[in-house]
Amino acid sequence: MGPYSVEIETIDGYEVCLLRDEGAGSEAWVVLEIGANCFRFRVKVGDRWLEIIDPPPSLEELKRSPSGYGNPVLFPFPNRIRNGTFTFEGRTYHLEKRPGWQHSIHGLVYTRKWRVLKTEKEDGAAVTLRFDSREHPDVMGQYPFPFVADLTYSLKGWVLEVGFRVENVGEGRMPMGYGLHPYFRAPISPETPPEKCLIRIPARKLWVLEDYLPTGEVIPVDERRDFRTPRPLAGAELDDVYTDLIYEDGLSRCFIDDTVAKLRTVVEAERVFRELVVYTPPRGGAICFEPYTCPTDAPNLAAKGLDVGLIVLKPGESFEAKVLFKVESYE
Repeated sequence: MGPYSVEIETIDGYEVCLLRDEGAGSEAWVVLEIGANCFRFRVKVGDRWLEIIDPPPSLEELKRSPSGYGNPVLFPFPNRIRNGTFTFEGRTYHLEKRPGWQHSIHGLVYTRKWRVLKTEKEDGAAVTLRFDSREHPDVMGQYPFPFVADLTYSLKGWVLEVGFRVENVGEGRMPMGYGLHPYFRAPISPETPPEKCLIRIPARKLWVLEDYLPTGEVIPVDERRDFRTPRPLAGAELDDVYTDLIYEDGLSRCFIDDTVAKLRTVVEAERVFRELVVYTPPRGGAICFEPYTCPTDAPNLAAKGLDVGLIVLKPGESFEAKVLFKVESYE
């Protein structure tokens, strides 16, 4: 593996950080202005590149639909917050909503610019990006819990690690949740039919949803949504919040198995990611495996007394977690 490189280039008018492992044949592209979204992760198989993360047609399209492609970063809460409001320690907070939407969605950092903190190219290609909420009055106005978040993409071989660290730099307690919303090509090879592509979801239960929001009830996975044993992607229509995940060596492992190309995309997440949203976008050809530290609408569920994994950081406390996107070749 190696040599490794980290370069900043302008693509479609946007500043993009390119991570490369030339020896292994892998690349990751991160756009700073649009939420530090890793909008392309690809590997070289023989003489052609195969996309692992489903990229947007252009960065202009990603700007228009910042949660529709690539790897949107969801913080301080993943997915939706009912009516864009939540109450914490006796105070009610109002979050921004998309025009015409009833609920807020996907947090406050996936549309905003991050800045480069440092790069590394000795033992892999890596970039650390920073978002300091104190530099964004529009964020502080709706979520007045000052934080500094660092996001590190590390590429080595056919493995992309996504590391996240956030620190409460305010004077009060800070409620939070964190998640990723990666879109993966499925099947991996464009020649593979969906019935020859298997997916695995290591989860025993589901949150019951109404209008995409959990009611608070959890039920066992039904036959249609039970992918503990790998099943074909063909015909799967999913937009669900899974829970009671199955961990092996402290990690949950989802995968896409392209049985024709003999390639597997694996998503490994630590135990702190207790929920998993799985979504098949209507455009087809992709699936989202979204590790979350808490379910959709966690602050409002927690206010009802439910154990949803809402994280509360004391002043000076920090939270760290990582997720791995791995590509494996087999015969």
